[in-house]
Amino acid sequence: MTQRSNGPARVPDLILERYRLGEMTPDEAAAFERRLSGDDELCQQLQALDASDDEIRRRHPPAVLAAHVRQRLEARAAKAPRMAHARFFGLRWTAVAALAGALVLVVLVGPHLLGPGDEPADRIKGLEPTLLLFRKVGEGSEPLRDGALARSGDLIRIGYRAAGSAWGLILSVDGRGIVTLHLPRDGTQAVRLSAESQVLLDFAYELDDAPRWERFYFVTGSAPFDAAPVIDAARRTAASGGAGPPRVLPLSMNVKQSSVLLIKKVVP
Repeated sequence: MTQRSNGPARVPDLILERYRLGEMTPDEAAAFERRLSGDDELCQQLQALDASDDEIRRRHPPAVLAAHVRQRLEARAAKAPRMAHARFFGLRWTAVAALAGALVLVVLVGPHLLGPGDEPADRIKGLEPTLLLFRKVGEGSEPLRDGALARSGDLIRIGYRAAGSAWGLILSVDGRGIVTLHLPRDGTQAVRLSAESQVLLDFAYELDDAPRWERFYFVTGSAPFDAAPVIDAARRTAASGGAGPPRVLPLSMNVKQSSVLLIKKVVP
């Protein structure tokens, strides 16, 4: 149903950018997605931002795009004090002006600012490759952070932000020491990563009844690398016992890692 003109107030673009970058807290993101599922106008706002960025990327080189994004966020930051006391999903936003400054940094380091000849070292620092997990809840989903509680049978959508890393893989290891390769699902090497600001794999992963925990790893590098040493490291750490595998796998390769631990409850 189309949102009526007397419906909820228009959401500031600063908050939409924050959602697009995955920078909301779990509660904020869940509240945003609940509203998004029933608000056509909000969906159109998000689509308009995506379309605008796509058009700019198509027409302009990376340097011009960076300047455009900077000008856009600076213009919004100038208006931020007037939005400082606006309510959004029942939450009070009192630091919008400060957030605008942070977004200038975060958006400018997004992967889409890299041109064909650019290297990650040329980027403004501040954004690292990040693993993203979402759990299906009703008709929507909720993000899962490190240490989140989960149950056998939960459907998990896996995603990532490459943040300039060119190659990567995603795997998980459970309480039985079983390693599952998610990206690629088949193969022996890391795959070329997408440069989109957020990528979701095209399948859902159902948690089985393996006890205690399951940790997911996103391992990235600037060059292709074999999956075997990463899988072996995951198996060794799981076999060592303790409270679960470490946040970072012991790897001798020149790679970066992001991981998320799910604490599992087995449902009879």
